[in-house]
Amino acid sequence: MKARPRESSIDQDAIREILEGTSAETGEAFFDELVKHLARALGTKCAWVTEWIPEKRHLRALSFWVGGGYFGEYEYDIVHTPCETEIDETRLVHVPDRLLELYHGDPDLKPLGAMSYLGIPLLETTGEIIGHLAVIHDEPLPEDPRAEGIFRIFASRAAAELRRIRRDREIRERERKLSRIIESAMDAIIELDERLAITGLNPAAEKTFGVEAVAVVGSPFDGLLTASSRGRLLPLFEEIGRLPEGMRSIWIPDGIEAVRAGGDAFPAEATLSGFEIGGRRFFTLILRNVDERIAAERHIRSLVSETAYLRSELDAAHGFSDIVGESEALRRVLADVGRVADGRTSVLVTGETGTGKELIARAIHRLSPRAEKPLIKVNCAAIPASLQESEFFGHERGAFTGATQQREGRFKLADGGTIFLDEVGEMPLDLQVKLLRVLQEGEFEPVGSSRTERVDVRVIAATNRDLDKMVDEGSFRRDLLFRLNVFPIHVPPLRERGDDVVLLAEKFARALGADHGRRVSPLTPSCKARLKRYSWPGNVRELQNVIERALITSTDGAVLNLDQALPETNGDAPSVPDRPLPAAAASFERVLTAGELRALERDNLIRALRKTGWKISGRSGAASLLGLNPNTLASRLRALGIERPRSG
Repeated sequence: MKARPRESSIDQDAIREILEGTSAETGEAFFDELVKHLARALGTKCAWVTEWIPEKRHLRALSFWVGGGYFGEYEYDIVHTPCETEIDETRLVHVPDRLLELYHGDPDLKPLGAMSYLGIPLLETTGEIIGHLAVIHDEPLPEDPRAEGIFRIFASRAAAELRRIRRDREIRERERKLSRIIESAMDAIIELDERLAITGLNPAAEKTFGVEAVAVVGSPFDGLLTASSRGRLLPLFEEIGRLPEGMRSIWIPDGIEAVRAGGDAFPAEATLSGFEIGGRRFFTLILRNVDERIAAERHIRSLVSETAYLRSELDAAHGFSDIVGESEALRRVLADVGRVADGRTSVLVTGETGTGKELIARAIHRLSPRAEKPLIKVNCAAIPASLQESEFFGHERGAFTGATQQREGRFKLADGGTIFLDEVGEMPLDLQVKLLRVLQEGEFEPVGSSRTERVDVRVIAATNRDLDKMVDEGSFRRDLLFRLNVFPIHVPPLRERGDDVVLLAEKFARALGADHGRRVSPLTPSCKARLKRYSWPGNVRELQNVIERALITSTDGAVLNLDQALPETNGDAPSVPDRPLPAAAASFERVLTAGELRALERDNLIRALRKTGWKISGRSGAASLLGLNPNTLASRLRALGIERPRSG
């Protein structure tokens, strides 16, 4: 890659200028400072950051710096622009020169005298595009790996801030919805703090008691009850505090007597519940006038269910928004995530391929004090062994053939944040020694350097392999396993998560339907039962593929075609067909034993491998024939102990 001249490289002062200019800002002010300092550091005429509007295929500028000042509100269609390439292919786009010749259909380039362009999409944690960061210059902009690296770092910061803004926007909307539900309730709702002082009343409570909320907020609640009712209610507050989380509510069946502002008492049934926010305890007292009981019961049921839904939505927005499921197995995993997130303890996430181990790692990072720092992902299986040390720890210029520039490693980029080592079982032994040193001492030397770098990095590792067995075989270091496995989290396979498969299928159907511009009908009971019967060797990833095939092959565009995407075999006993079935075709009308399913799956895979000459990947490979990801198929072959015959 051709390097930029020394005098045009980004120096430490320029980097510091960007950091200092943006570190104290959030929201729109953050983006204003970012584009201004980025343009100055790169020496470009323009720099801007946008928010993606997918339904219009437009980009709306959050801040636009051009020619030494800010440009006003600006929204544009990406057709025939360099941004179109960047968005459609989800990658960094660098046009070092002749920009107008390549994108002559963009009407905005010529007035700017644009000659070069550098842009990168901003991504949600799910991989969804949410915006982009770009610069344009009226002179050539040669390739510079260091400049590109800095550009990527600040794109990550811009993406993190944009994600935060979007999360805050969603939470505010949910809070407004919850507030509207409470305000529209027919029952009197009173919120109390830990001192049992009134912190809020809904309009129905104001009407019921004949008071205004502003006049009673901060005063003791006992003025709203008769003396006998206060005596009955006070012990219940202590009782609620002893109840486990999720069960802190008490129904008071005999009712209590409340007192209006004028002194009139009236009978009411009541519900008392407790909750915690920010470490503080609060209570909610819901009063229902007995005379209006029949009309109010129906409404309060709606209120309670909608409130529970919104609370779960608000909880999801604080760390688990990407993880779908309600099974006990998943709840245990999420509880472990909550326990370990607030610290720097190393975590080892285990589970079969496709179970969502990366989502668990992302949830731990988002809930940790390191959430504002980067989460750097490394797939150990995707990097050649000869390049892994350089990828992890960086290298000096000239350290090896092709090392034309100094490069920071992944651990350096993750300093202060988290590094996620996916498929850690694929790491070679010599690199395991250096990883162990980073875990123990927080230091390493880049390739070709005697300089010791110190980093503060939390390590989350993941694998679908049996590391204990690898230790016994001598292919994985025992001391490294001890260091990684400080807090193990096992992600259960989809077949052990009960109704979660239905929830996930419905989510995928809605998302894929939106992508394809289709309205997808709800799953029928038979479809749900079929999904739950299948063993899902490829787990969530396979489920998503099945739902996408069912949508694509749908004849009316609304009802998922599971008959083709996930066919069933009728009969009382499993049988092996003459040709290999798709991997999804392993469900039967009767419930098979685990041994029968395993034997059927093994026979099916062997037939597919024989048919393809034991070729796994590629268009003519067994993975394509079975409708599986090649990595998923390879994992299943290892799990089932299937090996290619030496004679063949």
